[in-house]
Amino acid sequence: MVWKRAIPRLTILVLAWLFVVGPVAGDAQTMRLSPEEREGYRVWLHNLETTVASRADRQGDETVARFPFGVIEGHEAARRDTTSLLAVARELNELEALPRILQEPARKTALHAITRARNHAHIAEFDTALVWYEIAARRDSAGAFTRELGPEAMAVAVATGDSVATTRRLLAMLGARDLTSRGTELTLAYRHLVASRDTANVDLLIAEVEQHVDFASAPGELIYWHAFALNWRERWDESLDHLAGLLARGGQSHGLTEAQRTWVLVAVADQLMITGHLGEAAPMYRALAGTDLAGARDWARCQAAAIDFLSGRYLEAGTVFEQLCDQREPLPWRAYACGMAQLSDEMERLRSKGRDHGAVAHFER
Repeated sequence: MVWKRAIPRLTILVLAWLFVVGPVAGDAQTMRLSPEEREGYRVWLHNLETTVASRADRQGDETVARFPFGVIEGHEAARRDTTSLLAVARELNELEALPRILQEPARKTALHAITRARNHAHIAEFDTALVWYEIAARRDSAGAFTRELGPEAMAVAVATGDSVATTRRLLAMLGARDLTSRGTELTLAYRHLVASRDTANVDLLIAEVEQHVDFASAPGELIYWHAFALNWRERWDESLDHLAGLLARGGQSHGLTEAQRTWVLVAVADQLMITGHLGEAAPMYRALAGTDLAGARDWARCQAAAIDFLSGRYLEAGTVFEQLCDQREPLPWRAYACGMAQLSDEMERLRSKGRDHGAVAHFER
């Protein structure tokens, strides 16, 4: 699942941080999210649970668009309706066997170049397809095909696995400055750059998007990947701002998969915790812990137990940590849960012993 890729880094920071912070602040601390954003969180969670339960009742799998071409709206449907791969390959072979002067119509158009590019992409000749997309872009002086050219060329550049080709497409896109209408291209770029761990270009893309995108009208998928990239770069507050804005839009899917919607809910709670808003994060973790959302439930139970520990509720924390330690399912942070179970028991033992010596007030401060 997509959201799981961001959890390990959050895990390391959160769990390390738990050992150095003091007791959880009281209810007087400033609330990080607005009432609308907190309500949006509840709506998102309810709608996601409903979606997952409905699909489980149908015993069907979620339909997930394949990367990179499935990200382009209608692209995969169009491919299913086109001529077979063999027919396309035969057509291209026959065309390329002709003298070069006969390979194109007398009036060389952008549409013809786009068609050639799509045919080559269709049979996985991505390098050649990219050449034709560049030819199409040069011929499209009026910008009539910008909406199609940008996403398709970016998808092909990503498919080549060539970082230079992808960077060229990225710079060409950023040079246009009108980025609000280029949500699909930006999404493709973010996904590729984060997966490639290209920090320099991710930072460049974040800066340009912040400056040239109107987030009020931007598609939800772009906001998600922008927040995801900020989270990856450990810019927690900025990522939280964008995720909170997405929550305030309501509980629709916004083009996100179930795993991505789950990541939003987990990341908001984690980012609140990392930035010191444990009082706000706690009810979110407890709500997630009561769901059947794969992966999120046990992580939320672990985080809620950590907050109990910080609040001096060692017995409650230790019980949950022990349950997580005893689970048979593989958990990347099981060793942490086992260690915290022992530590919680020891802290509870010390507090109980402290009562006999009048030192209990120290543990309850």
